[in-house]
Amino acid sequence: MLSGMAACALAAALAIWAAVDRPWLGVRLHADAAADTITVDRVAPRGPAASVPAPARLFAVGPVDLRGEDLTEEPDTLASYPAVEAFMARQDAMQTMARAGSVTLRLDGPAGRSVTVAPAPQRPVADLPPVFWLQLAFGAGAGLIGCWVWSLRPSDAGARLFAVSGAALVVSFFPAAVYSTRELFLEGPLLRVLSLLNHLGALGFGAAMIGLFLVYPRRIGPAWLLWAQAALFGAWLVLDSIHAAVNPAVGMYAAILLEMAFIVAAIFAQWRATRTDPAARAALRWFGVSVIVGAGAYVVLTAAPHLADAVPVLPQAYTFGFFLLIYVGLALGLRRYRLFQLDEWAFRILFFTGAAVALIALDAALILALRLGRGLSLGVALLGVAFLYLPFRDLLWRRLVMRRRMPEHELFRAVVDVAFGGAPAERTERWRDLLRRLFDPLEIITAERPVAAPVAGPDGLEMTFPPTAGAPSLTVRYPWSGKSLFGPSHLQFARQLSALMGHAEASRTAYEQGASAERKRIAQDLHDDVGARLLSGLHKPDVGQARLVLREAIADIRGIVSGLTGEALPLERVLADLRHETAQRLEGAGLAFDWDAPDDAQGRRLPYRIYKHYASAHRELVSNVIRHAGASRVEVRIRCTAEALESDVSDNGIGALPGDPTGSGLRNVRRRLGEIGGEVAFHERRPGLTVSLRIPFAPLEVPV
Repeated sequence: MLSGMAACALAAALAIWAAVDRPWLGVRLHADAAADTITVDRVAPRGPAASVPAPARLFAVGPVDLRGEDLTEEPDTLASYPAVEAFMARQDAMQTMARAGSVTLRLDGPAGRSVTVAPAPQRPVADLPPVFWLQLAFGAGAGLIGCWVWSLRPSDAGARLFAVSGAALVVSFFPAAVYSTRELFLEGPLLRVLSLLNHLGALGFGAAMIGLFLVYPRRIGPAWLLWAQAALFGAWLVLDSIHAAVNPAVGMYAAILLEMAFIVAAIFAQWRATRTDPAARAALRWFGVSVIVGAGAYVVLTAAPHLADAVPVLPQAYTFGFFLLIYVGLALGLRRYRLFQLDEWAFRILFFTGAAVALIALDAALILALRLGRGLSLGVALLGVAFLYLPFRDLLWRRLVMRRRMPEHELFRAVVDVAFGGAPAERTERWRDLLRRLFDPLEIITAERPVAAPVAGPDGLEMTFPPTAGAPSLTVRYPWSGKSLFGPSHLQFARQLSALMGHAEASRTAYEQGASAERKRIAQDLHDDVGARLLSGLHKPDVGQARLVLREAIADIRGIVSGLTGEALPLERVLADLRHETAQRLEGAGLAFDWDAPDDAQGRRLPYRIYKHYASAHRELVSNVIRHAGASRVEVRIRCTAEALESDVSDNGIGALPGDPTGSGLRNVRRRLGEIGGEVAFHERRPGLTVSLRIPFAPLEVPV
């Protein structure tokens, strides 16, 4: 790419040198086709011809009588090769006189005024007309874009031929810029060389484009066909250069017209060859239309009128701009169709190259035009690039390359909606809708084979996603309504999206597992506690005992309801409810009751699982005393330390050995305390038994 920039810069410097290293009169001339004369429209106030009246007709320069065709911008438009030779001879004669130091301008007819002018040795750069710079810009743009594509795909035959076509336009446009914007005359030999280079570039462009469509997007026809057409137009160029064609128009414009016909035929052949390849056909459609419009506009507006001996609608220099449409079209097509397999990263290289070109061009313009010092001009150029080009580059990047994506907060919300949808069918449909919103594809189908991570298909036509949200692997085809293809950045985004969906689905699965475990626990509590108590109450012959069982069942139901609300209860409330329940049960059984618990629980709050197991264990101990201990008195002592909740339940009954396997329900107490990290200890006393419970607060308690 740097070599291409250097070559373009050198060619432009040579063109500028050839344009200004000419004797300069300081006149602006106009050809009158009807009268076959040349008119002096105006003169430079401080130029060598400042004494020449304007407007005035210019009939001769020294002994050389002028004709209207002496100002033609293109010698190919002359009627015959002898006319071309005569034109070259007049140009050479006038240039020789100007180099000698003075010329005589004959104005207003044979008896008119004659003015002797001493031409300046060089033409000022500021005197070069805008159309000169336009032709340089058209040629340099085509050459640099062609070099850009070739530098990124050096081994691709299509990219090489595209680069050749861009270089051919440099060879064609730069010489044309020199001789088509001359003041009046130019050396005959130099004019011949420049005209030959112009023809070489023009026919070389056509031959390169024909070859390009013979190999891109698919290779069609034998390899010799590419070289055969190049040889054909090479021979045509030779015939034109030795003036062996019918006339200059046939020698140049008929060849261009034939090349255009070959290009259209090659595009049509590619269209048939790519009928089963949507990606190749999409690229061909875009690129082929760009070439037909760009080159076709020149053929219709310039080549065809000259062949028909008609006056072109536009000057040739302006029709050169249509060729640049081909290269701008390719740059735009890269975003949609990844022409020549280039992708978004290629634009970064092009934009950085543009910054370098803009800096060098602006620096040179400031030095040459404004005569600024080197340091000052470089500083101004840097500021210009920073404040003008770089914002323009960012605008182009956003418009041509970057696609507007869903904002992150919307994407996160959409992923959560998908992962936490209701039924699996609903989640699947939401996932499909999200893919449609993100990529706007023409179709979403079930993949033939599942994948573990997003995978881009060939040519960026499709992308396959792993099974997600209950849906199988899905293949997303023809993104953005078929107007673009998937690239590396899209694949990276898809993988991030898939990872985010994986995390969301894992959270949903964990939530569902937790909810299922909670439902099983509540069902177990209902079965083990409430159900068992109610069943046993049915077989109690004594009404008092049946009421006791019902109270215990009601207490269990109250605890389960508290758990369903997800409420973490203050420890004071847990102890108060437990004291009230214990007192009722013991009084109903005719046992004395002594309760000692702290008034201040220090703001402790216990989740359902903790207080349910603690209350059930305490309830089991009281039930054991009522049913089996034969006691007359029960004492409960509760202590709340910084680390744990400790309880002692003592009775004055017959006692029980800690190792007793039946344990009168004490095994249930061990199980419940073990599930929440608590401890149970048994202490014999005379008479009776003390059971100590210890439940640690951290990490099981809920912070206030």
